[in-house]
Amino acid sequence: MKYKNLLMALPLLGAMEVALAVDCSNLTDWQAQSVYTKGDSVTYQSVSYTAKWWTQNQNPANNSTTYAVWNKDGNCDASEPVPQVTVTSPSNNTSIIIGTPIDLAASVSHPQNIAIERAEFFIDGTLIATDNTAPYSVPWQAQGLGSHQLQVFAVDAAGGRGESSAVNFTVAADDFPPGDPNFKIVGYFPSWQGAVSDIQFDKLTHINYSFLLPNADGTLQPLENLSKMTALVNSAHANNVKVGIAIGGWNGGDDSAFETFAASAQGRATFVREVMAFVELHNLDGVDMDWEYPDPGTSANNYALLMKELSVELRARGKFLTAAAVALGYTGGGVLESVFQDIDFLNLMAYDANNADHASMQYAKDSIAYWQSRGLSKEKTVLGVPFYARPTWKRYRTLVQENPANACRDSDGTSYYNGIPTIRAKTEYAKLNAGGIMNWELSHDSKGPASILTAKWEVANGLAPSYTCQ
Repeated sequence: MKYKNLLMALPLLGAMEVALAVDCSNLTDWQAQSVYTKGDSVTYQSVSYTAKWWTQNQNPANNSTTYAVWNKDGNCDASEPVPQVTVTSPSNNTSIIIGTPIDLAASVSHPQNIAIERAEFFIDGTLIATDNTAPYSVPWQAQGLGSHQLQVFAVDAAGGRGESSAVNFTVAADDFPPGDPNFKIVGYFPSWQGAVSDIQFDKLTHINYSFLLPNADGTLQPLENLSKMTALVNSAHANNVKVGIAIGGWNGGDDSAFETFAASAQGRATFVREVMAFVELHNLDGVDMDWEYPDPGTSANNYALLMKELSVELRARGKFLTAAAVALGYTGGGVLESVFQDIDFLNLMAYDANNADHASMQYAKDSIAYWQSRGLSKEKTVLGVPFYARPTWKRYRTLVQENPANACRDSDGTSYYNGIPTIRAKTEYAKLNAGGIMNWELSHDSKGPASILTAKWEVANGLAPSYTCQ
């Protein structure tokens, strides 16, 4: 048997490729336990990174996007040819049952036929094994439920170091209930913040780009950051995710344009015509109506007429129609029961109840109970959860950056939000009592292992948690 050097795996994330070359001769390797402050530079897997602010235990390769703590400077300069590495096992996007023994393998060659000293196998950025002889492979027993990355590095006799592209795979459990393929995971994505490249498309079914605003005559205002929406649509469709345009939003509490145009047949016709042209022009999959809020009475009747007319046109073209609705209470009466027939599902904004525990588990249950008591089907009920805190309005990602322990609780002492355990519990409840789960909004999420979108996705798909809360 070939000599193998096996090491214990740790839950870190893998390296990303960069194009520039920099001098790393005076830099030290990144250490998880070390504290780094703004301007400190390190190397990690032959790449140079510089800290933007205070950080500890934040893997540079996984925290170097636009809004993350590390800036990726470039590859450490290597003028000589390096080994060429390709992962041959497992295949990309493979699913492996936990506990299954498999061989991790890679093919290695050198453009100048320099001898290869070893191949290093990294899972999620952590070295788990090395192999000194070809063919390069190491035995591994699948562990760590959830998504992972394998990357293999090869070192030649001259010290050159080559790397493979990352291969994604999933470790799944055979004793967890499978996910419902019809369960929806919906995320809102605003025009004014967040990067399309940061979105975890593999953990979503629908994304609503926010917000398109109407005028009082039913025409539409120019959309903010149209190029961003175009990039979103292209990336989402490449990942089989549907994109809708969210129309309205809070807008400072001003819904006067909706009230005016919805009150007349001409205004509604103009609005429907313009919305359909917008959807077709930009290759969108549907519309999410965010009129906040039609009041009971005349306004509710006009809203119902508008939704019926919009539904007819969208369904004729195979497009979806959804709506965002208040969690419960008086304003809920502004959405008549007849609207339930015209929508694909209703996004319940079960948050902002107050400035304290504004999105409690009980509030979520009460919201679902309220709408379903009025006749909304389980399949058309989508529970909303917040990715932010009140009253500080801090993003969840900011809370986690300030203190990683915040990921596992619902308050940091001044802010109230939903941490990982509550998000998991709400998703479990939604699996039993609703047809999906929604969030406002995607750019607030942590991009590290403490992602609450990941927590939702794992529950929805019957996977055990990948992030441990003590």
